[in-house]
Amino acid sequence: MLKKTLQRFSFWALPALAFVLVSPAAQAQDEVGEFIRAGKEDASKLVRAYAEPAGIALGHNLNSGWFNSGQAMKPGRFDIRIYASAVFAPDDAKTFDISKLGLKQIRTSTGAPFDPNRPVLVPTVFGEDREGPELTVYTRNPLTNQEEEVVSFNSPPGAGYDVLPFPMAQVSIGLFKETEVAVRFVPKTKADDFEGSLWGVGVKHGLKQWIPGVAAIPGFDITVFGGYTNLTSSYGLDVPLTEDNQMYATQQQQSPTYYDGQALELKTKAWTTSLVVSKTVSVITGYAGIRYSNVETDLNAVGKYPVVAYRTTAPYAKYVDDVVDPILVKMKDAQVGGTAGLRLKLAFFSIYGEYTFAKYSTAMAGIGLGWN
Repeated sequence: MLKKTLQRFSFWALPALAFVLVSPAAQAQDEVGEFIRAGKEDASKLVRAYAEPAGIALGHNLNSGWFNSGQAMKPGRFDIRIYASAVFAPDDAKTFDISKLGLKQIRTSTGAPFDPNRPVLVPTVFGEDREGPELTVYTRNPLTNQEEEVVSFNSPPGAGYDVLPFPMAQVSIGLFKETEVAVRFVPKTKADDFEGSLWGVGVKHGLKQWIPGVAAIPGFDITVFGGYTNLTSSYGLDVPLTEDNQMYATQQQQSPTYYDGQALELKTKAWTTSLVVSKTVSVITGYAGIRYSNVETDLNAVGKYPVVAYRTTAPYAKYVDDVVDPILVKMKDAQVGGTAGLRLKLAFFSIYGEYTFAKYSTAMAGIGLGWN
């Protein structure tokens, strides 16, 4: 199902996420195939409306967890952190109004176009685990000049929950002038039809040293942080030529390997900046700050896909059209939030947690090990 595919895109990026993959195998071909039969324009509109909240949430999740105090480590000191974060979807990201999408070939079950003055709310990937309304795809027969029904299907259900978890590993090291560098990296990893890689870099720098009269005041720290994360993943699809459409296909199109190479690709770029103030009392450090988070996510269906259409010239017969790269969806979002967290440090071991209040709020908890 498209829903399950999008969920697995959102969850799978690191080997640590292998436990997610033991869920029932995703079967994306049904919904993707039906969406593509509606034409590139309608398919992209439906996929964007359904998947955009997950693409945005994933990016904001990647922008969390970079630091656990407002103090940069001293030169040569380091730590290794393993943490899990979760992002919470707002209520308005759980449904979308299908009547506002301006669909061209998709109609209601009665054959009538959707009326933008009559809202029809259907689940996004974060919505309820129930199917949306029945959708019918129409195309015009050039012989009769009448619109004919091609296929009917229901809009896909939501996941049934509004939380997106994500684990991460990170290495940080202190440099000169109260500057700390953090690195995230996962080489290209494959598992069945999945493939993904991730890298990120962040820099934290102490500001207190540059503020006249403040540098000498003990008891608190002020830093500025900037970080960037890049996630690329893909999931192989199987949208074959159906038995009903074999009669309209060429011999080449009927080859078992002709439609190989179909895949859904997810590419996320996330960057963030924060101003952080912290205070340490014994082994406990409390910190708070302001975070800006910017997200760009591309969700694409690549490869060629079989779609039955009518020839626009004589003999006006049905044929199988190869639609190439039918879904190209770009999703962007930016938000500002307030961040607060605590860290408990015991010798070389630390435990920490954090929460960011924003439209897409995030929570994070992790452990660290190192000389910091």
